[in-house]
Amino acid sequence: MLKWLLLLGYLLVMLSFVKRERKSVRCSQVKYEISKNHEFVDTSDVYDLLVSDSVYPLGKPMADIDLKKTEALVTAHPAIKQADVFSEMNGKIHVRVQQRNPLLRIITESNMHYYVDDDYGLMSVGFDYTADVPVLSGHLPDTLISAFRQDNDSLRLPGYDFTMKQLIEFAGYLYEDQLWRNLIVQVYVNENHEFELIPRLGDYIVILGGLENYQYKMKKLEAIYKKALPDFGWKDYETINLKYSNQVVCSK
Repeated sequence: MLKWLLLLGYLLVMLSFVKRERKSVRCSQVKYEISKNHEFVDTSDVYDLLVSDSVYPLGKPMADIDLKKTEALVTAHPAIKQADVFSEMNGKIHVRVQQRNPLLRIITESNMHYYVDDDYGLMSVGFDYTADVPVLSGHLPDTLISAFRQDNDSLRLPGYDFTMKQLIEFAGYLYEDQLWRNLIVQVYVNENHEFELIPRLGDYIVILGGLENYQYKMKKLEAIYKKALPDFGWKDYETINLKYSNQVVCSK
């Protein structure tokens, strides 16, 4: 019993000492660690953000620095997925930033631009940096985006056989597959509301059709790339049509 009382007393003394020390120590350095997956923000952007909201910690007593408030401010930036802000006893503050990761850039019929990230959230595109991701454009009404913003991602518009949820799932599929991530640069929704894929190499178009069974269709396309095109070449076709269930139609 005496041993536990002595230990408790020691801990109380140490906590009191740490508290006094923290009041006397000022922030001597701010260290930034920003993920390299994209270049939406850099050190100067985070610095400007902290200064503009008067929470830049350098020179302030450590006891007066609200780490949670600083963390929330940085995380609220539209290009930042997560921020962790923590301190050391010697007065250093660490700001660790994970940038958001776009899968796709959407351009609607009214020329509104958005990114969709890997958490299936919409991002603005008002940055100096442009992410190297496929572009989805064509006959895409703004109504789909509005419904998505209102958490109604299962809205199916008259004449459209896909929802925003299905569209974003397809974008995630293209991103996760190394072949398609490197090969497909644009997805176009034509006047029949069918999907056309534009590859990085060649002058042909891949007609996907609707999004039903898209994984099966993309497997068929992969087989063509691996077995047929090496023999016949990229320039022999204008279209590769995957919309029919049991066949692939290649047109010259």
